[in-house]
Amino acid sequence: MLLHVILPASRANGPGLRAVVFFQGCSLGCEKCFNPHTHGFQGPEIKPVEVVDALIHAHGQHAFDGVTFSGGEPMQQADRLLALVQMLRARIPGLSFGMFSGYTERELDEGRYSVWGSKLETPEKCSLWQAIRAALDFAVLGRFNHRLPSAAPLRSSRNQVLRLFSNRYTRAAFAEQLAEVHINETGTTEVTGFPILGLPW
Repeated sequence: MLLHVILPASRANGPGLRAVVFFQGCSLGCEKCFNPHTHGFQGPEIKPVEVVDALIHAHGQHAFDGVTFSGGEPMQQADRLLALVQMLRARIPGLSFGMFSGYTERELDEGRYSVWGSKLETPEKCSLWQAIRAALDFAVLGRFNHRLPSAAPLRSSRNQVLRLFSNRYTRAAFAEQLAEVHINETGTTEVTGFPILGLPW
């Protein structure tokens, strides 16, 4: 799988304290996307078990409530995403899972999404999405549209929808939009969340 970065602890990407896995690669091309540096399908391939090990280590340090998958586009690596979810659930059974995807629920239901490096047929993609959906507690779905700004929890444009796929959370659990700046040990930074006043550069 191709990853951009793993944030070990965030409060801007779903309810509670969450790790965030940013996938690398997206071909949807939303104008003025907040994460354009995650679009290229490039970089070293990482085995899902290595990501699981990193998240297990982060959980030992931060005791996060769940993991949110973002990107890039997680569903364009859906086979790796499912493997990751299944391994995490086996290792830390109580975790919740959330996802940001630029695909609509209808596109996913109908298997109308691409999977990087794969020649899966439509029925296989439909089944793959159903397995991922069964593991998710929530997802924000739909293309980012900068012409339709939104202040709703976890949605940066009004066309996007927040779907609850389990009874773990109610809509009241999703707080106001936040932005975070993470500075790692090497001094590089990651900005995540919803900087509604614009980026500081």
